[in-house]
Amino acid sequence: MGPPPGVAGGPPAHVPVGPPAAATSHIPQSVAAGRAADLPDSASSVGAAASLLGKLNAAHASPNALAHASSKSVVGAIATYKSSTLVAEASIKQYTAAVATDQGNIAADQQAVTDAQNALTAAQKASPPVQSTIDAATKQLSTAQAQLAAHQTQLSADQSKLAAAQQSLAQAQTKLAASTRTTLTPQKIAALNKLLGL
Repeated sequence: MGPPPGVAGGPPAHVPVGPPAAATSHIPQSVAAGRAADLPDSASSVGAAASLLGKLNAAHASPNALAHASSKSVVGAIATYKSSTLVAEASIKQYTAAVATDQGNIAADQQAVTDAQNALTAAQKASPPVQSTIDAATKQLSTAQAQLAAHQTQLSADQSKLAAAQQSLAQAQTKLAASTRTTLTPQKIAALNKLLGL
């Protein structure tokens, strides 16, 4: 599935470098995880940047103007985009870190399950077998498996939240494109975000 109408193909601007691999299967195809390409040299001057942005140069408005602009104006649309992007980026950062933590926990849990299973097998094969040792090993295995299941559930939840944050970022761009009747390319998004301090 391609990007939303009005938004050119390519990754959303300035998203933190991609989420862990396990998270990407939950991220909509239209939302890329990487950072938008840097502006070309030709857009490095003020004049070239202004030409690139067109009506989005309204982002030069003061913070006060952005805060009080009509939602139906270009300045208002840019203000809404800025606030939505800030929220989405914060969530992306939060849940990217959470997914990485979950994956680390799961790796440790899997090792704990393996160790507990080996201990139980050894207890069962002991000659003679000691029932209290078998019972203790069985309990330890059950505990390790429960911990693994809990962390897998947490990973799934954090992946879903990360995907939602990625989608929110794409929706902010889609809304800006529609409200300003502007086709947003990765270069335009990068220039606009730089102008807005995002």
